Amino acid sequence: MTHDTSAAGAPGHIVIVGAGHAGGRVAQQLQALGFPGRITLIGDERHAPYERPALSKEWLTSKSEPWTDGPAAASTDAAALFGTPASSLTLAPAAFWERSALRDARVERVYDRALALDTTQRRLTLASGAEVGFDRLVVASGGQPRDGGIVGAGLPGVHRLRTIDDSLSLRRALRASRGLVIIGAGVIGMEVASSALDLGVPVTVLEAGDRVLARCLPPVMSDWLLREHRARGVRVEPGVAVDAIVANADAADNPNHAIAQLRYVVRCRRTGPITETFDVAADTVLIAIGVDCSPAFLAGTGLAGRHGVDVDECCRSPRAPWLYAAGDVAHVLGHAGEGSAPGGLRQETWRNAENQALAVAEALVGRPRPYRQTPWMWTDQLGYNIQVVGQTDARDEVVLRGEPGAGPALAFSLRDGKVVAGVLVNAGRERRFLEKLIGNGTPVDPMRLADAQVTLRELTS
Repeated sequence: MTHDTSAAGAPGHIVIVGAGHAGGRVAQQLQALGFPGRITLIGDERHAPYERPALSKEWLTSKSEPWTDGPAAASTDAAALFGTPASSLTLAPAAFWERSALRDARVERVYDRALALDTTQRRLTLASGAEVGFDRLVVASGGQPRDGGIVGAGLPGVHRLRTIDDSLSLRRALRASRGLVIIGAGVIGMEVASSALDLGVPVTVLEAGDRVLARCLPPVMSDWLLREHRARGVRVEPGVAVDAIVANADAADNPNHAIAQLRYVVRCRRTGPITETFDVAADTVLIAIGVDCSPAFLAGTGLAGRHGVDVDECCRSPRAPWLYAAGDVAHVLGHAGEGSAPGGLRQETWRNAENQALAVAEALVGRPRPYRQTPWMWTDQLGYNIQVVGQTDARDEVVLRGEPGAGPALAFSLRDGKVVAGVLVNAGRERRFLEKLIGNGTPVDPMRLADAQVTLRELTS
């Protein structure tokens, strides 16, 4: 089966690979900008495009199944919206994703997976065997959770967390779990640890590095968050490699053993100067060690690498002028910072998916503009709202304003006397002033930064 591409002289055909947050927004923005051609949105999830932040938080802890029956769900067209109830996470407006609305907007939704790309013919081959031609291609495929090559990663009680279905599966497992092991102390891992605490599930976090949230927090804030988790009963083990996850064969023979009766044993090894091996038992295991953002269907094309899809500041590939990328997979050349590839920046954030999608749509309708966005992300853990603006580096000077845990607090990262990043703890109202402070790029007196009597508004003027 072949989906026809646009004929010469006809309106263009844009194909979007990836029907998540970024891909869905590109389709919506193209329609809003008056794009006159055809749009094909390809993705193998059965859900309408949706936002992901709640999957590691509210969706795990809510008392009822985390679905909502919004206005769109009441209509006949949306009642069977892709086989599921309408979700509270669906990209607004939810009515856009009704079949009749998609038809009216000339958006074809294809439930399939891209397998290969013919760059000469500009044609995709899908898992179903179908082929799709295009004039412009947008890659918004996000990433696939890594398993780190851990033996036992495919066992039925071992989870990854990326999709709605992943979250529902983990939610159900946690309600019957007597112990959770999380491999990876990044944002997802520590958010799930917090959620599991709310459910009364004992938690152990195993981290290969030396601190939690190392990619986005300066060391002083990592240390504070680690203390908070430990104070609430989370066992956090940094500097630990996981060799294997095995079914627990000890339960029947050792009823009083510390690991008895739990489903799995995680084989661990300390990586510090003192080598030590130990086991941790759990009913549930979550592997949260990041995502692979190199799209498999682009293998061999030279259009993507281990850092994702290289694009310029207008989100366009320097190697193929018909190729664009948005969201987690887009590696914007010309940026640098801790956690990014040399000379480039790839962001796995809600803001990036939202705003980069608009930049891509504008470029596709002939209104390109440089996409320059101050990185911003947030995480909710242990009752704290933690927001990070800019890009931290472990070598930065850090100035604290307030005491985290005792009230609103800020941690400023200074480089050459300038504020390059900041962490807000229960202080979200200060974000716009912090962003302006970073954007100004002028030296700031550290004493004034630390003084809560000096408002950030004053410092930005």
